[in-house]
Amino acid sequence: MTEPNRFPDSVFDRIGSYLPAEQRASYFRYVANLRTLNPKDELLVLAEGMALFTCIARQVPDALVTEREKLFAEFTRLCAKHETATTNATADVRTLFSAHQKLLEQNIAAWQNKEQQTAQSLDRTAKRFEETANQCAARLQAACSEFQTATKEHHAAATKAQNWVARVSLENRLWPCIACGVIGALLTVLVVYFRPH
Repeated sequence: MTEPNRFPDSVFDRIGSYLPAEQRASYFRYVANLRTLNPKDELLVLAEGMALFTCIARQVPDALVTEREKLFAEFTRLCAKHETATTNATADVRTLFSAHQKLLEQNIAAWQNKEQQTAQSLDRTAKRFEETANQCAARLQAACSEFQTATKEHHAAATKAQNWVARVSLENRLWPCIACGVIGALLTVLVVYFRPH
């Protein structure tokens, strides 16, 4: 005989709570028959195993739904966290790119300004060089003109001297020399003769 307290809050009672009301009476009659069996009876062990698997089969879907909802909630939380992190990272990257773009634009503007300043400086240097070269060329032209003028004057003077020398002949130059020699000899004789002894 079985003990009267053998099936309190058992899997059979839980299975009965899952059944529709019209099936419960026949089910509990079957359970009452199982209560009369010997605890070691193979039919009772088989029935308890089937009842256990039935409860598991009944509870697992609910547990799976609950677990699925938990997992879905965790997945949703992780997705939101990932989306927030992605949004923040995207904003940070955009801010970083914007800062780099501004820095690049500033550097390009500075380089352009330096390039313009260098070009202007080169233009000024080229103008100064051109002005200096023009001044030197003007001075050189003036010096050449002065040299040509002086050369012409020297040439004219040389031509005059050559013409004067050409006009004076050997005879014209000889008689003054002879006259000077004779006068000099007479003076020497006079000085020697009249010199007091």
